[in-house]
Amino acid sequence: MLEKIEKFVASVCVIIMAALVFANVVARKVFDNSLAFSDEMSTYLFVLMSFMGTAIAARRNAHLGLSIVTDRVKPRTRVVINMAMYAIAALFCLLIIIFGVQMVVSQYQLGQETAAMQWPEWIYGSFVPIGAAFSMAAFIEGMIDMYKEMPPADGTDGKEGL
Repeated sequence: MLEKIEKFVASVCVIIMAALVFANVVARKVFDNSLAFSDEMSTYLFVLMSFMGTAIAARRNAHLGLSIVTDRVKPRTRVVINMAMYAIAALFCLLIIIFGVQMVVSQYQLGQETAAMQWPEWIYGSFVPIGAAFSMAAFIEGMIDMYKEMPPADGTDGKEGL
């Protein structure tokens, strides 16, 4: 369920960003005037899209990594190392959530507004802890999946006969 939400949000972000950037280019070339809100909105949407992309990549186990160590260890050890990496990533996301919530509360209390649109800054600031929560959930789910598929300690593949 979360994966569908992540893909939908990431897709919507890309579509809106593309439309905004295109409209801004047209406005600059045709009317010699830029759309001030376009850059601002695109930046905030890029933040949200990045977190959704992180979550999608975590679910696919598609994050970049240096495999010089994991290529040389037993399959079970490789899974343990990958689980540790996902645990560290989930912890990092938790820290982003905590500090992101503090940032949003501060923005709300101070009544900060965006430069171009004069909208409350906390609305866009909330993209940080929300996106990090999706990413953290994906890392935790990935750890659980790795644990379920962990090879046995004896080095066999767990299958009898062959």
